[in-house]
Amino acid sequence: MELLVKNKLGTKVSTFRLPCDDIVGSAFCTAFLDGEYAGYQKVGVTGSDVATSYNDVSLMVKNTAGLKTYLNLAVKSTVSENEIYSALSGLTFNGVVANEMAIIKMRAVTLA
Repeated sequence: MELLVKNKLGTKVSTFRLPCDDIVGSAFCTAFLDGEYAGYQKVGVTGSDVATSYNDVSLMVKNTAGLKTYLNLAVKSTVSENEIYSALSGLTFNGVVANEMAIIKMRAVTLA
């Protein structure tokens, strides 16, 4: 069992994984966390972990106020830069709305 916990304290949001079910995780959160929290139980796996290649992408996200955050992604090798921009545009990451984005690195990786 796994539980993904998002803990919001003011403007800061922390995300972490607990190796337990939702009952134990909820007890942990109640005892140890301040602020708001939500737990998400893993219910299944979709897709495959077998891949022959992918693109290793580092992305800078910036909002209109100038706040920035950075993302590292492993995306399908067939995905283009424009597809990444359109998929992420307007979404919020670490409290930063993706109004502007710049790909810092996009490198093809082939697995043996």
